[in-house]
Amino acid sequence: MIKPFNSVPVKLSLRFMIMLTFAVLMLSVLFSLALRHSVRMHQHFDLQQSAEKIADALEKGRNTFSLPYFISYAVYDSDTKESIYSNDPFLPLLQDSKEKSVNYIVKNFFIDGDLNILYYAMTKQMEQRTYTIETSLNMDTDSSVLLLKGLPKTIAIAVIPVLIISFFVSFIITKNTISPVVKMAQTAKYIGSENLDKRLPVKHAVAKLDENDELAITFNDLFDRLKKDFDREKNFTSDVSHELKTPVAVILGQSNLLRRWGKNNEAQLEKSLGIIIRESHSMESIITNLLQLSRLESGRQKPVIESFLLKDLFTLLKEETLSYSPQTSVTIKNDSNNAVNTDMELLHQVCTIIISNSIKFTESTGSTARIDIHAWEDEGHKKAYITITDNGPGFTEEALPHVFDRFYRGDSSHNRKAGGSGLGLSIAKTIMTALHGSISAQNSTEPHTGAKLMLTLPVSM
Repeated sequence: MIKPFNSVPVKLSLRFMIMLTFAVLMLSVLFSLALRHSVRMHQHFDLQQSAEKIADALEKGRNTFSLPYFISYAVYDSDTKESIYSNDPFLPLLQDSKEKSVNYIVKNFFIDGDLNILYYAMTKQMEQRTYTIETSLNMDTDSSVLLLKGLPKTIAIAVIPVLIISFFVSFIITKNTISPVVKMAQTAKYIGSENLDKRLPVKHAVAKLDENDELAITFNDLFDRLKKDFDREKNFTSDVSHELKTPVAVILGQSNLLRRWGKNNEAQLEKSLGIIIRESHSMESIITNLLQLSRLESGRQKPVIESFLLKDLFTLLKEETLSYSPQTSVTIKNDSNNAVNTDMELLHQVCTIIISNSIKFTESTGSTARIDIHAWEDEGHKKAYITITDNGPGFTEEALPHVFDRFYRGDSSHNRKAGGSGLGLSIAKTIMTALHGSISAQNSTEPHTGAKLMLTLPVSM
């Protein structure tokens, strides 16, 4: 069970709310500073304009001034500090502010409070006397200042409901956004080895796929591959058990036969020992082939790349084939005169597997085997092709798609009449994959009917 604060929608909503809070605070501070600067500039303009109006009136000999009601003023002699005109008896006589508006604060100036003014003072020379003209605003009663003081509290009160609403809105949006992922997680919980065919839901059609759909498709593809691998390994385990079960059963049967009464029967002893040795060799062959498959598929056995001519490989194959099957006819047609770069030993093993299979299945029909080997290259000299054709029974339509499957012998019962372990062509396919090549099987009509296997490998690697 996921705890509330561990939930992704809650986490994202809280992060969004915190980011929004920070953004609102930053904007509020910037707005307050900009507004404060604008108000201060406006106040400075009012004070300066009022001081200039007083100076203009004095120059024209007037002693009355038309000023806004909220502005206090004083005019005094700069030398004697004698007050000449003022509309506020409590306004202190202050020095020239040098073209600026200045805050002036005196603690406990009044019985009930402090003096807090913003003033502008300028010096004016008139009729051989120097006057100081001072204008001021009471900051404790100025409406714009009071507004600025209350602005942070107002913003805070207004932002709180906005943040709460934003949290719930973002929570709903986030929850709806990740709901497909939650469904995928819930579905994935119930997918195991027994139901790998189950798939995660894909919400939209192909033309409107989103990231969640891409994730579901990716996992579905993974389940497809896992199912194929699992089915293959399950079949492989079953086939291995079947292949090893028969020789083990034969060995146990012959051993029990010898223990009961075969020890004193030389003919039976010799026969049983021969069968036990033969079946032991069969088991050894299966295990050796399985180990090679494992090494090739895991990449532990790496191809040793070398340059050689195919005609040298074919000459060796012909000599070896005639050495153990002198009656076999081997015909070679080599249209490839260039050297190939691959592992000669592994390629030799592939060809040997194919030729030995051809001889075995052809002779099982009572015929003498004829092997035709043909090699050529494509026009760009990038790939080399090798076909090995025999005059045997060929492949049935049912067997053709499965000839490279492990332990497949061309019949549904996996009988052992033809010999071998059924791993030869599987090993050949795995080797060709390691050599960056391929192998395919078909039935031939030229130069004679029978099985035809084609090897494709790059001329250079």
